[in-house]
Amino acid sequence: MNIIATSKEEILQTCRELIRQQKGTTLNVRQVASACGVSVGTVYNYFDSKADLVGAAVESVWNDIFRCEEQDDSFSDILSCIQWMFARMEYGSRQYPGFFVLHSMSFAQQGKSDGKQRMQKTWQHMCEMLCAVLRNDANIRSDAFDDSFTPKMMADLLFSLLLAASMRCDFSCDAVLQIARRTLY
Repeated sequence: MNIIATSKEEILQTCRELIRQQKGTTLNVRQVASACGVSVGTVYNYFDSKADLVGAAVESVWNDIFRCEEQDDSFSDILSCIQWMFARMEYGSRQYPGFFVLHSMSFAQQGKSDGKQRMQKTWQHMCEMLCAVLRNDANIRSDAFDDSFTPKMMADLLFSLLLAASMRCDFSCDAVLQIARRTLY
């Protein structure tokens, strides 16, 4: 796989491939440099530290997992959105075996605040997307939300269920769809 990486994105692409091949083991700078066909110093030209590299690699994998096609109808209603998210998590599990374990374990250690911030940024973006779908879904009952139960609360619940399912490698969204139907429609 030794290619000559000449950009930050090429290094991240190599990191994604290493994560895919290693099935959940952690990255190290020497291994990334070797796989890229560059020196360790070249990797450090793009990333300030190993934590920065690992954080950027994890963010890159999350971005790949939840990449959207331009004309995707999955965001017109919450039920389609849930199905899309579960399908993307299943894709992520197949494409990056062990990634969800690597992701949770690599930031549990101290010194990983950048990685945690990147993870939280990615997850926040996903929750905001869920909120937007919930607000724009014309099929949701008009009385489904109020001050005591907001779209943000529902988005947080749906996202938590998605993460729990991913840790169990259970990509059937039937129960979550049922919860959404009973709560919102």
